Amino acid sequence: MSIPILTITSATAALRRGEVIAYPTETFYGLGAIVNDRHALERIVALKQRDEGKPVSVILGRAETVTSLATSLTPGVVRLISLAWPGPLTVVLQARDDVDEIITGGTGTVAVRVPSHAHARILADASGGAITATSANIQGEPPPSSLEEVCAQFPSGLAGIVGGESTPGGFATTLVRPVGRQLYILRSGVITESTLRSWWTGDVIPDTSASRA
Repeated sequence: MSIPILTITSATAALRRGEVIAYPTETFYGLGAIVNDRHALERIVALKQRDEGKPVSVILGRAETVTSLATSLTPGVVRLISLAWPGPLTVVLQARDDVDEIITGGTGTVAVRVPSHAHARILADASGGAITATSANIQGEPPPSSLEEVCAQFPSGLAGIVGGESTPGGFATTLVRPVGRQLYILRSGVITESTLRSWWTGDVIPDTSASRA
């Protein structure tokens, strides 16, 4: 296999050099880059052959890091993330002004989560607190859940792949956006609507009009 297998230490070093890696999460493999490294973010867009203006999701090493990327965390949002994280719930929040436009896609928002996969959290934490979490697939192709599937889509262009384990696959993370007392489900996933209703004190509204895969 031509793509190197990385440890957390070597993966962190690659990220700090401005390179792009693949790493396992609790759902699929993701592509990782440091969120304030413009060149690395541009590399991810090119590797995925992704349409410009499509936001890039982010994982955090720990929940308190969210304030480095997002603003206006209401008590309802704080309660939601305290119950959901670590876990497969991606929350779309108002982005800080200094968040790169590739991350926001020009929307003014940032999609973040703290994953339940321990190695993904450690990697984000060791790389400044946050790394990208966009799925490790070319746009339009299925997200990969194994080392072999990542290599098939990216035979070159990556600094390496963390570990080598298979991931659960199946459903992606659930994607939600809180607006006032309403919680919009932008993508159904691992976290069910009934669970969201038990965590959110306002209205939960299904809505599948957006995606940040």
